[in-house]
Amino acid sequence: MVQCDLLIVGCGPAGMMAAIYAKRANKKIIILDKGNPGGRVLSTYKVDNYLGFSRVSAEELVSKMINHLHDLEIEDTYGDVLDIHLNDGIYRVQTDIDTYHSRAVIIASGTEPRPMGVKDEKQYLSRGLSYCAVCDGIFFEQKDVTIVGGGDSALEECLYLAEIAKSVTIVHDLPNLTAAGGLINRVKQNPKISIIASTQVTGLLGEPCINAISVKDLVTGKSRNIPTEGVFVYVGNLPRTEFLKNLDVLDQEGFIAVNSEMQTKSPGLFACGDVTKKDYRLIATAISDGAIAALSAVKYLDK
Repeated sequence: MVQCDLLIVGCGPAGMMAAIYAKRANKKIIILDKGNPGGRVLSTYKVDNYLGFSRVSAEELVSKMINHLHDLEIEDTYGDVLDIHLNDGIYRVQTDIDTYHSRAVIIASGTEPRPMGVKDEKQYLSRGLSYCAVCDGIFFEQKDVTIVGGGDSALEECLYLAEIAKSVTIVHDLPNLTAAGGLINRVKQNPKISIIASTQVTGLLGEPCINAISVKDLVTGKSRNIPTEGVFVYVGNLPRTEFLKNLDVLDQEGFIAVNSEMQTKSPGLFACGDVTKKDYRLIATAISDGAIAALSAVKYLDK
């Protein structure tokens, strides 16, 4: 069993910022993550909307964040959190490796990609289906690929894939793309990118790998197949909160409800970043959330 003042679950931008502020307040902290530090930022190719960095690779940005942690002698620890219980004012956090007891906890566990929900989707993973263009794009060099989605993440990864693939087709179920105007303009000006709007993907085809998708035109109701060698999905996110099932802090979608101080309904439990119920999920908002959560947690501990 390991004891600390404050345990932080998640080592993305929100979790790392929370750790920095808590360390500056001389609290004994532990930051846990079941993956590599950086969170979903590492699934992005370039970042051009983070103050002070202009246009920077996600890898470089995360590296600087991790170095900042290490400069303050904060080390991230591996741990896949399985459940959290509150007993007599102490949180018992069970991971796949150890048990932690902490007076306060900050959840910054982030999100994971939402699947399309079509038949055999899981079976096509690593067989032409991916949720991360930065991770898998290199395997589709000079091939025809498809992006499913029309938001910022979809278009950012679409532009990245256009530098690698032979062609990129965007399939979006709404009449118009929902990304920022600048991204939309860059996509429309790229000759390697085409857009199919008001269309829903209904199936994946091919054996053993994807060679086409089946789609339905939501205006005419007609169905057809579109040849493609790779499908990259960006249709939203699911919160990583299954380990909070013993605490009444989740909304109907599984996101954590917090107030302006990043406090949950459970005393001593705070949350920040993409895992919370919010309208905007950006690196900048995650950083802000992390700082507020840490300051609120420190105030709670000092009381």
